[in-house]
Amino acid sequence: MATILVVDDEARMRKVISLALTEDGHEILEAENAAQALEIIRSTALSLVITDLRMPGGDGTEVLKGARATSLHLPVIILTAYGTVENAVQALKEGAHDYLLKPCDLDELKLSVKKALWVQQITLENRYLREQLSGKSGYGELVGRSPKMVHVFELIARVAQGDSTVLIRGESGTGKELVARAIHRDSPRREQPFVAVNCMALPSDLLENELFGHVRGAYTGAVSTSVGKFELADGGTLFLDEIGDMQPRMQGKILRAIQEKVIEPVGGNRSKRVDVRIVAATNSNLEEKVEKGEMRADLYYRLNVVPIIIPPLRERKEDIPLLVEHFLAKKSNGRPTLKFAPEDMALLARYHWPGNVRELENLVERAVVLGTTNVTHLMPAIAFGSAAPQGTAAPHPFHDLVDLVYKDAKKMVIDEFDKYYFSQILRRTKGNVSQAADLMRIHRKNLHLKLSDLNLDPKQFSSPE
Repeated sequence: MATILVVDDEARMRKVISLALTEDGHEILEAENAAQALEIIRSTALSLVITDLRMPGGDGTEVLKGARATSLHLPVIILTAYGTVENAVQALKEGAHDYLLKPCDLDELKLSVKKALWVQQITLENRYLREQLSGKSGYGELVGRSPKMVHVFELIARVAQGDSTVLIRGESGTGKELVARAIHRDSPRREQPFVAVNCMALPSDLLENELFGHVRGAYTGAVSTSVGKFELADGGTLFLDEIGDMQPRMQGKILRAIQEKVIEPVGGNRSKRVDVRIVAATNSNLEEKVEKGEMRADLYYRLNVVPIIIPPLRERKEDIPLLVEHFLAKKSNGRPTLKFAPEDMALLARYHWPGNVRELENLVERAVVLGTTNVTHLMPAIAFGSAAPQGTAAPHPFHDLVDLVYKDAKKMVIDEFDKYYFSQILRRTKGNVSQAADLMRIHRKNLHLKLSDLNLDPKQFSSPE
């Protein structure tokens, strides 16, 4: 299923096209003019745009240019009742996928849509294939196969080819800078600098100097001219991390630099023109900051042209095994690679991960340094299930059991304890059942029966950590 935008000033025409494409399983968005269409294009992950050529207040060429500016891989089909060879040639030159006359044959339109989506799919698949050939499951340094991350990868591939401002949103530790670097790496600016600035790390006066530089004599100690990050990133990409924590005094200068592409060094009286693409990131609620007056509304709207939302790790736990494997290879540095036992992976999947991917990476690094994959030793907080979300009290280990009758709840607790206890003993004896039975002071036969009930195979503990 594709998400398709239909743009036409005639409501009836939009309805006819929408119904026809909905029959093929597509999700349809509608716009009645170019302004509405451009807003949707900038804020929504689209698969295709179908637009009328002549509309009041702006024509289809504006929609086409806006789509191409957002992504070179977003196909556009032009519809018009005023067809000429010159118009068709011009539309195709400007990047339109196809040019159809109104009233268009719906079967012909469906065929054109099918071809456009096929071309787009092939383009994206080729990008993923390049990543897979390098032995990775993900996009660059970003690892994952979950639907939410695949959507992020698709957005990166689409926006990379354009030059629109991108706002990356996500909790701390989700990999926002990795997304910014992936956008730069796949953009036409890839050969030019990628410069990152943490807007929260410096007070406003130092941040101003960091971003815009200064001239000699601008302040006490300024014995020479200094080039700021905007100039250093000229021709490339400037990544403004934690943009939501920037002091209000700085926001006006940032807005001018983004809109007019000119900067003025501290203490200087001459403006300098710079050509940079802005990629910003935040873990803050910017809408709330705008309402409170902590962030300029015009800056927010200028930054939020193409939003990309990175899901927290707790919402994509199916990616944890891939991430663990990735970090083990990254952190091992040629040493024998460790392997997490199934019960340890199960504990990792139950944890809430308030620190997101960064917290998982730290745990794996700790495992490599200490030479153990025993999760409860590496992070005792994981031992009894999920951690609570940030800012809330941690649930009691038995919190979820109150919905069960006493007999079932008791059995579940005992089974969990037995599985953990027997696993640790077998880990200590490297799967030797006789040694494990001696340590536990139980008969070897009874141990075998218990392990069978718990679905524990001693062989899985036989390899050294």
